[in-house]
Amino acid sequence: MRTKKLMSYCVKFVGVVAALLLAGCAKNAPAAAKVSAAEESGRGFSFDVYGDSRSMMYLPFKADQEAEARQLMVDMFELVLPVHVAEAVVKKDVKLTYDPVTRELVQMVMPFDTASEVTTLTVDKGWVTEASVEDVKLMPGVRHTMFRLQGGDWVAREVVKDIKSGNAKFLLSTGDLVWWGKQGSKPSDNPYWKLVNEDVLKQLPKPDREMEKAGLPGRVFPAVGNHEVWDDSDVEGLLASFPYLKTFGVSDKQLIYKFDYEGVRFIFLWTGKYDYRSPSSWGATRPAYEEQMKQLKVWLDEAKTKGTKKVFISFHAPAFCRSGMGPIPEDQNPHKTIAAYAKDLDIVVFNGHVHTTEVYEVDGVRYMVLGGGGAEQDPILPGRTNIKVPQGYPQDQYWKGEAPKEDYNFVHVYVKPGQPTKFTLNRFRPWSAEPFATVELYK
Repeated sequence: MRTKKLMSYCVKFVGVVAALLLAGCAKNAPAAAKVSAAEESGRGFSFDVYGDSRSMMYLPFKADQEAEARQLMVDMFELVLPVHVAEAVVKKDVKLTYDPVTRELVQMVMPFDTASEVTTLTVDKGWVTEASVEDVKLMPGVRHTMFRLQGGDWVAREVVKDIKSGNAKFLLSTGDLVWWGKQGSKPSDNPYWKLVNEDVLKQLPKPDREMEKAGLPGRVFPAVGNHEVWDDSDVEGLLASFPYLKTFGVSDKQLIYKFDYEGVRFIFLWTGKYDYRSPSSWGATRPAYEEQMKQLKVWLDEAKTKGTKKVFISFHAPAFCRSGMGPIPEDQNPHKTIAAYAKDLDIVVFNGHVHTTEVYEVDGVRYMVLGGGGAEQDPILPGRTNIKVPQGYPQDQYWKGEAPKEDYNFVHVYVKPGQPTKFTLNRFRPWSAEPFATVELYK
């Protein structure tokens, strides 16, 4: 590495290579290079985390494909409505607009979650590029933008850049990488898995020597969300994109796993498929909640026995949340199990599912709700910014009582043995006069 002069305080290491690495501490060295040097010398490592990174829907966009597009809309509405009702809603209330010259779909207007909400979606080559919602009852005439494709694109580019530059070893996802597994006869034909492969997976380098020695065969490690199993109960799409998860025991019958890296334990649980009657419930069956808690205790006890100090746990639905669909119900909430180990282990939990960002510290455990990966951010809509919570409910340290806003982001985590873990949130707010910022969490 070239530099005008060596820093006076550099210590001589045995061997020329070590000396040159330390010489990289020159003041004009980029931040990413410093972190990479620290990682290579065994002083720590970094990884990135994001959640709810899926795009919105992709539709057949030619005018002569309208019947196909409408059938897909019926299939989507069937998630929360009986079949005959879904068909009637799509026929009556879903309006598709085609450009008269190109004969391509450019706009779709349809009902949203409540009877008074109408969403307008801008479409380009089949992909929704922007979505806004008007509540004709609560705020008539006011459209709230809750989705911009550029937000998720920015997150994907940044996390890929972090790994390619050596600033992060790998990427964790809290789930919902795709819209659903319905479209296409196989995963390679599914537009959503194609997007994940093209925008993220194919851009990443192979695991480096340190990762290979630790038994890590890939660069991305997801917790399974509800969208991964939506109309793909065999998780064919997940396992086709992440075949190396099978080495950790993941299958269509087992959706939890763990691994260790540099003396740190990583655990991934599964909160189950979506149920509109209880949208944040822990409805998992592979395995069920009780069995997962037993396995979690085994993995945490094992970490204690091995002398592990830091543990990161990822699962999709949030243990704590003050907006949107809310947290996991108390009788299914794993917090008590996790908190029982907080005296012996430094535990951090990553969640998603609710399409917003919140930060908590409860009973010695840090929780991050990372829903800014790219999905529509419906918690910013009227009636969802604050939900009813019990008196004394933990405070969110991110919005700090303010209503959540459109915020696309990921967290960069730096782990150093014997030192506090550092969490840096990198965000993009398209509506802001200062759209890009970094925020240090838990300072």
